[in-house]
Amino acid sequence: MENPKFVDVEGIRTRYFEAGQGEPMVLISGGQFGSFNCATDWDLNFDDLAGDFHVFAVDKIGQGHTDNPKDPSDYILGTAVQHLHDFLKAVGLEQAHLVGHSRGGYAIVRLALEHPEVVKSLTIVDSGSIMHEAAPFYVELAEKAAHITDPREKHEFMMVNSSFSGTIVSDGWLDDVMSFVTTPKYRIAQETDVEMWPTCHVDHVARQKETKEWIAKGGLSDLPVLVTWAYNDQGAPIEECGIPAMHLILPSVPNSRMHIFNQSGHYVFREHPKEFNATVRTFIQGL
Repeated sequence: MENPKFVDVEGIRTRYFEAGQGEPMVLISGGQFGSFNCATDWDLNFDDLAGDFHVFAVDKIGQGHTDNPKDPSDYILGTAVQHLHDFLKAVGLEQAHLVGHSRGGYAIVRLALEHPEVVKSLTIVDSGSIMHEAAPFYVELAEKAAHITDPREKHEFMMVNSSFSGTIVSDGWLDDVMSFVTTPKYRIAQETDVEMWPTCHVDHVARQKETKEWIAKGGLSDLPVLVTWAYNDQGAPIEECGIPAMHLILPSVPNSRMHIFNQSGHYVFREHPKEFNATVRTFIQGL
C-alpha cells in the first residue's frame, strides 16, 4: 500500500490510495472526526484485493490526511456520507463495491439508501454504528490510554486492545497514524468533535432510527449485501449488534448473507486478512 494520491472533493483535499484492475472496490475505515482511523487501516488487505479489483482506500473527511469539515456544524455522520459520494464522483467511479468498517459501514449503508445507483454491492464490517450509538468499551479504553504519554505507545495500546489476539498492528499502519496525529489539523478535528458531540449524538440517534426503518422497508432490497462480524468484538458486541444486524438486514435483502469470524475483535479484517479477503472475494465474484 504505497504512493498516496490527493484529489479535490468539493473543496476538501482528500487522500486516497489506488491500485489494481477490474471492478472498482472502495474501502472505508471506521472512526469519527479526529480519530486515528484512516485509509491505511486496510494495509493488510489492500494489495491482495488489488490482485482482483481496482481498489481505492480513502481517508474520510476529518480523518487521516484529508481536510477537516469547513464548519463545526458539519461534524455529523452525514458529512462523511456526502464526502464519500463526492469522492466517487471526483475519481470518476460511476459504481463501486463498497466495503465499510464500523462507522464506515454506517456510511456505506446510508450512501446505498440515498444513492443506490452508485453502489454495486455492500460489505458491512462490524458496524455497531448502524445498531447503537456508542459502546462503553471505547470510553474505558480511552480512559486507560489517557495515562500513556508517548503518542506512539498510546495509539498502539488502543489498537492492540481493540483486537482479540493483539497482533493487528503493523509498522506501516502505526507509522502512517503517527504522521498525522501530531498535526494541528488532527488536534482541531479532535477538539471540534468533542465540542460538537451533543449535536452529533442527537443527529446520529435520529438518523440511526431512520436507517433501520428504511432497511426494514426494503431500502437495500435491490443490492447484494454481505454482513461480516467478529464473534469477540468488544466495541460492537455480536449479541447486541451483530445478531440484531443480521435480523434487520437478511429478512429485508434477498441477496444477502452473514459471515462470522471466530477469535477476532473489532478489526476483524486485520486479524484474519486472508479469510476476510477470501470471503469478500467469493461474495463479489459470485454475484
